[in-house]
Amino acid sequence: MTEVINPAKGTIGEALARFAVELRYEDIPKEVLKHLKDVMLDGYGCGLFGTTTPWWSIYKRVLTSLFKEKDSSIWGTNEKTSVIAATMLNGAAINSFELDDTHTEGIIHVSTGVLGCITSFAEMLGNVSGKDFLVAATLAYELSCRIAAPVGRILANEGFNNTGVCCPIGSTAGCGKLLGLNVDQMIDAFGIAGNWSSGLQAVQFESMAKRIVPSKSSEGAIIGTLLAKEGFTGIKDLFENKFGGFYNCFTNDIYNRDRIIGELGTRYELMGIGLKFYSTCRSKHSTIDALKRFKIEHPEVNPDDIERVIVHTTTITKKYSVDVDRITSVVSAQLSHPYVCAVVLLEGDAFIDKFTEEKIRNPKILELAKKVEVVVDPEIDKLPDSLRYTVHVDIHLKNGKTYRVTQQFPKGHPQNPYTQEELERKFKILAGKVFDDEKHLDKIIETVMNLEEISNIKELTMLLRKES
Repeated sequence: MTEVINPAKGTIGEALARFAVELRYEDIPKEVLKHLKDVMLDGYGCGLFGTTTPWWSIYKRVLTSLFKEKDSSIWGTNEKTSVIAATMLNGAAINSFELDDTHTEGIIHVSTGVLGCITSFAEMLGNVSGKDFLVAATLAYELSCRIAAPVGRILANEGFNNTGVCCPIGSTAGCGKLLGLNVDQMIDAFGIAGNWSSGLQAVQFESMAKRIVPSKSSEGAIIGTLLAKEGFTGIKDLFENKFGGFYNCFTNDIYNRDRIIGELGTRYELMGIGLKFYSTCRSKHSTIDALKRFKIEHPEVNPDDIERVIVHTTTITKKYSVDVDRITSVVSAQLSHPYVCAVVLLEGDAFIDKFTEEKIRNPKILELAKKVEVVVDPEIDKLPDSLRYTVHVDIHLKNGKTYRVTQQFPKGHPQNPYTQEELERKFKILAGKVFDDEKHLDKIIETVMNLEEISNIKELTMLLRKES
């Protein structure tokens, strides 16, 4: 049984390293493994769909021209590349269309940051069993969430890309576990990989570069673990160091030590990861659910009857919204609260087919979007981070009537969970853009849901390839 770490002793890095080195498959609760598998299946589906996007094709063309090794698979293709390039390509594919998971309080897209990395690294190693991979994945997801959970809104408000900042630590734990690092080596690996923690929030709003930031950061996890295995040393007190340490730089030394390392092995932060059912920034999803419910409850109201829509939300959600006149790309439309409100009111959903170059220039959608205003609600801003998705949506009609719809938890949030059927349907829609054989899709689902039974992770990575 894994030792319960005493958070009062040692550095954060020491506690996380001991937990990572000592964790065994048998120590992980069944409900944690089940949730982890669901999240990973969703990530693989998002990643396969991502390989069909034009921006990913550009990224692939550039990276494969630079890296000539054939270590790891590029999902959705019949190609292999270096483990570094595969990490970046597969992770970027997960992040390619605003469909990937989100940890509520950490504001991180965990699969984007870690799944491409640990899967590519395990494939390169070549001898990783399904059980060993699940342990590594548990660590990668858990440590990413623990590092991010107490500082999510702080990081975002300061302008950092939360996923790119926090997930390299989780990826390091996962890769380090696969490589068999000891505690001292794991501490050094954290202290090396932490130098790759990076990313700017400004990338969110219009550029293709948004898709590639988080997975690029986990390059440091691979290099850090390989160096640490050879005796290369890193920052010993990465998280607490008062001059250039992790939290010193990113949050001005504001963090909750107990939230990060308290109850290691008994409380699993990764259970707070939710899945997306709309291809937009997660901060829009409560609004989408509220408007969909309004349409069901008031079928007599037509979009032409609407005078204006006011969305009451948090400061960070308002910062994450693109105004109508700044919608210049699919990326910016996916980050635009007004666009999302308009397309839901007119067409009833916000999935992949609502974000095309043609759709985002539709005059009817843009005209309605101009009637949407996003405002900061001081009372919602005061709510704890666990309730940060709360919105009040006021729909003002031309006849003078006003309706208010409140939504706390978006669909897919752990407090408003998906069903297994919904999860698998989303996976098949997305992965079905690459594989047209439903039996193949069923085989991927079966393999992910029974990973502990496979002898080599290559059984999974072979299924993620599209052989010509």
